[in-house]
Amino acid sequence: MPESQPSKKRGGHAYGRRNQQMSNTAEEGELCIYSGHSLGRFSSHSMRYDSHQACTRCVASAREGMLSFDVDRLLKKYRPKALKFWSQVDIGSPDECWNWNGVINPRTKQAQFAWRRPGISSSTQHHPQRVAMWLTWGDLGFTGVKTTCGNKYCCNPFHLIPQNIGVFVDNDTYLESFELACQIHTLKQQIAEYVLEEAIKEEAKKAEKLDAELRNGMLLNPDTQFGDRFEALVTDFLSGAHISQLNPDDSSMFKLPTDNDAENPTDNI
Repeated sequence: MPESQPSKKRGGHAYGRRNQQMSNTAEEGELCIYSGHSLGRFSSHSMRYDSHQACTRCVASAREGMLSFDVDRLLKKYRPKALKFWSQVDIGSPDECWNWNGVINPRTKQAQFAWRRPGISSSTQHHPQRVAMWLTWGDLGFTGVKTTCGNKYCCNPFHLIPQNIGVFVDNDTYLESFELACQIHTLKQQIAEYVLEEAIKEEAKKAEKLDAELRNGMLLNPDTQFGDRFEALVTDFLSGAHISQLNPDDSSMFKLPTDNDAENPTDNI
């Protein structure tokens, strides 16, 4: 019997194939968001099923019903993204719906969360239920996900079931699990710390911008004393904010960098 080979025929958009049956062949793909799932210690790739680009190790874990809220299981660079996501979810008790409080497309009324995942999807916007699946059930690629509650804004992983991979679900055991309860409690603490840190950073940015505007106005004011103007000039030079140190193509002296992850509503969910 010949050895099975990864399918070369993709056919259609990724989300158009999400409801197909999981293949039995895998190929080298993008690195899984979970630590320890790479091909080797120094490898930047993971094995993924070619039909859904789902990490083979995450699929095996999901089939055993291994649900987790532990953010520390993720690679370090994805932890802030996970905390940002969960900070926009109304986390309640395990048997309640956890409604999405983030971006909702004004035209389609679909909830969406910005996340670039090269090799997994060409879309920059994903439904929060799929993101919640990635962060709890595992990096299952563009596998379909359905809710048991019927609420399209619910992000409670206890209400989410990945499709067509044979996930084992035992709700009674999950609801009574002391380990999962501790993980949810820890997650709420981490979210509170993340929100506080982001608020401090935002206030620091506002203060820095206000200070720059005041210095700019002082430099352009003919009544400013020479000593004050010289001090402001030296301060700008040392901080790299002087106009001679900025990109001359910028339309504004204090133009902010472009965020490729900006949560602009799109039609790709």
